[in-house]
Amino acid sequence: MNKIIAAFAVALCMTAFVTAYSDNVQTDLQSNMIRLHIIANSDSDEDQAVKLKVRDAVLKETGSKIADSDEEICKDNIANNLDEVKKIADRVLEENGFDYKSYAQYGKFPFPEKSYKSMTLPAGDYYGVRIVLGEGNGHNWWCVMYPPLCFKEGKEAQLSRESEKILREKLDKDTYDIITKKDDKVVVKFKIVEFVQSIKQKMRR
Repeated sequence: MNKIIAAFAVALCMTAFVTAYSDNVQTDLQSNMIRLHIIANSDSDEDQAVKLKVRDAVLKETGSKIADSDEEICKDNIANNLDEVKKIADRVLEENGFDYKSYAQYGKFPFPEKSYKSMTLPAGDYYGVRIVLGEGNGHNWWCVMYPPLCFKEGKEAQLSRESEKILREKLDKDTYDIITKKDDKVVVKFKIVEFVQSIKQKMRR
């Protein structure tokens, strides 16, 4: 009986340690990143194409407002300019002949695991802007507004040197390694964070 109790105590301690570690990494990411989530009206080729045009316009025209290296200032700038984000999206829709509108909101939302050329972000809750186009029944598009990812037409998104510098300075070294490196030790840590946060997302549904 004592062995069973001891084993249970060890398992409980390990669970608490793993959960605390995962939460610390996720909190670090939450505190230093702002995500972008755009949901297309439908999965038609036209609706999916205009979704990307909205993405390009929003990132280009809001870039100067979120270029500050202080993440809290960026959050305030984004939260205070949601009407402008909506106007940008609606303008792009109108210019491309669509009669539906958009709506934009800022908050903390669940995001899935997402890989980019220079980093992989684990699933979890992140602060971000969500733009829904029309009925919002199409596939999603996920990215990072702050620090901004570098986009080139037809190429995979990657961090600019300045954005990489911001993350290096703001994130704990362990967190930065987890999202940017691929060695076996880092992969195990990533899977721990991913596993715990995915369970938490499922439990909240």
